[in-house]
This record gives sequence, C-alpha cells and structure tokens, in this order.
Amino acid sequence: MPNLSILKPSWRGLSNINNLIIFGDSYSDVGYRPRTSPHPTEDQPLGVEFPGVTWSGPDASNWVGSLITEYITHGPVLVYDYAVGGDTVAGVHDQIRIGFLPEVGKRPEWAPWSPTDTLFVTWVGINDCGWPEEDVAREAVKQLFEEQELIYEAGARNFLLVDVPPVHLSPVGRAVSADGLTYRAWNTQLQESVAQFSASHPEVSIFIFSSWDTFKRVLHNPISHGFSFEDVSKRDGQIWVDHLHPTSQMHDWIARDMAEFLYAQPPHKNKEGE
Repeated sequence: MPNLSILKPSWRGLSNINNLIIFGDSYSDVGYRPRTSPHPTEDQPLGVEFPGVTWSGPDASNWVGSLITEYITHGPVLVYDYAVGGDTVAGVHDQIRIGFLPEVGKRPEWAPWSPTDTLFVTWVGINDCGWPEEDVAREAVKQLFEEQELIYEAGARNFLLVDVPPVHLSPVGRAVSADGLTYRAWNTQLQESVAQFSASHPEVSIFIFSSWDTFKRVLHNPISHGFSFEDVSKRDGQIWVDHLHPTSQMHDWIARDMAEFLYAQPPHKNKEGE
C-alpha cells in the first residue's frame, strides 16, 4: 500500500508546519481531552504532560510523541490530539464535531492556527475493520470523508490520512482476519477516496502515509529493526504491548518513517517555479 502525495500551494513543507491536529483511535491517543486538558503550549506541546497516557505501555510515547520530540527538527510543534482509544469513524465524527469544531476549529487566541501552518492527521479504521463485511469499510470510509469535508470548511488545507496496518499479522490477527482482506479493502477504498477528495478540492494538499508498509517491513525483517523473530507474534514483547497495540519502540519506527515521508515532500511550486 504505497504512500501518496498530492501537493498544492497550501503545502510549504513540513518545516513550516507548526500545528498538528489529530483524529483517530488508540494508536494515536495521548489522553488529551479538549474539555478537561490544558491547552497545548511550547513547554507542553501535547497539552497533557509528556508522553501523555498512551496505549503503548506505562509512561511510553506513541508515534505522536516520538514525531514531535525525535523527528520533527524545526522547533516546537503544538499538538491538538482528539484521538480516543477504541474509536471508529463514528468516534471521529464526535472528535471533529464535538471536540475540534466548537473550540480550536474557530481559531481562538490560544490556538491561532492557519491553513498553511497546520497538518490535519486522521488515522482510523482498525476498529471499523473488526467487522469483516467489505461494505462496512466502504460505508465507513465514505463517512470519514464527510467528516474531512467539515474540517476543510473550517479552514484545513493540508491533510494526512494514515492507512490501516496489517492487523492480521498481530498476535490477535488470525482470529480477526487471517488473510487481511478486510484491511486491504479499507486501504484500497482510502486510496480511491483520497483521489476523489483531491479532485473536488483542488487547493488541498493531501497525503497518505502507509502504516501498512512500515509494519510489513518491520514484521518481515525484525532483526534489522532491533527486534527478534519471536517478537513478531508475541504479546508483551518488543513489538506488541498486547494482542493489538504496538510498543513505544514500534511507534518510533512509525514516527521515523512518517517524518521521512513528510520531509521528502517539497514545498509546492507553481508552473513558473515560484
């Protein structure tokens, strides 16, 4: 499932991104809750105390924390992370409409983001794919882009979608989908929907980062990534905290690959090269 990038003038390079606004599930959850958590600041960029409360182990960062502390090199990036463990696309609906739009979506004084200095990241689908029917994926991805439309209307112009990993290779995977067809169907639908969204929003820069590719590479060649072959399918190992959730070490590879992908996307230039 390859990475994808469609660059438009809104993209001025990762080095010009000062804010991340994130929606998703347990893989992205840092415990930030908009109604009760402090606002993100340069001293505390997650809002909550670093690394937050994640699903990657006690006092362990997930990809969000690793990305902003280890791999984004141009200075403090503030993170508004609405992800909630267990959420599906229906949960992202609430994250956007109840969490983001009423406050940060209005660009208050304490969150003065702009369309060109902010990247909107959505990583969801693992829990939706718990239902094996292909139609579930199709309908959920359709709803996902209805929600992307709302953040576009709020001013978003830089979008990063993350596809689902090969969950069938996780410790719980074979009990869910031995062949991975559900996850492949989700990712195919995501690719198609991104193309459609881009065509109807020509001023939007939009990316797909393939967590599928990162996980496949690590799981097929664990030794070169600092893991053992035993870790590939082991709960409470170096790759998996439990039956489904990656360790902080695995999240670090996700963050590393994501940063490499985004830094490789140059600022958009028009036909005159300006």
